[in-house]
Amino acid sequence: MTTIKLYDLARVTKSGGSWSYNVWKTRLALNYKGISYTTIWVDHSTIKSTLEAIGVTPNTSGKGFEYTVPTVKLQDDSIITESAKIASKLEDIQPSPSLRLDTNLQAEADSVVRMVYAPLLPIYMPHVAREVIDKSTVPAFAKSRHARFGMSLEEMEGLIGEEQAWEATKPGFEAMKKLLRERKEDEGPFIHGSQLCYADFVLVAVFEALRRVGIDMFEKAIGMDPSFEKLYDACEAWVQNDQ
Repeated sequence: MTTIKLYDLARVTKSGGSWSYNVWKTRLALNYKGISYTTIWVDHSTIKSTLEAIGVTPNTSGKGFEYTVPTVKLQDDSIITESAKIASKLEDIQPSPSLRLDTNLQAEADSVVRMVYAPLLPIYMPHVAREVIDKSTVPAFAKSRHARFGMSLEEMEGLIGEEQAWEATKPGFEAMKKLLRERKEDEGPFIHGSQLCYADFVLVAVFEALRRVGIDMFEKAIGMDPSFEKLYDACEAWVQNDQ
């Protein structure tokens, strides 16, 4: 059986499981396919040195962080970074059950999630620093976010309050509702109805990330529309393996 090493962000107690949105896209795909994997936990202080050590090439595009998760190491020692690329490789490794990859649909799902996720960052990121990651890694986490967003976590939180942040998510949730309606082939819970595809996991991953970081955020998000809870419940079996 294929055993893959999955690099993921640790939390204060690893028993609390995975919390990263991007990694959850990969975990859902692995769990759905039943592919055996083990988790290598890193944090914001060790991610660079750990991924450098296995030969990961830094991202120099200037559009994100140098080293990111999910990253996977396959049995042949090849390394893949970025959830979409990993999903494509998993489909090659084990075609069944299929993820029914659709590049255009996945791009649309990613866009919808950004419309929801980005407005929540001013309350999400400070919560991660306070409640999720080990205190020893907070300085590295805060520094990298300051470099990316141009302000400190405290400034982010003070600039945009919780009420304003949630108000700004409304267009995103409306777009998500539309995505879960317009391609339905039957009354099933997934984008296509009863037929699951990888784009469903793109949506579910953001709900699971919110659940792992703050249950109140999850409950508020999942309660925005009945279709969200139906989709999440349909995928609940694949969020159980979080280690």
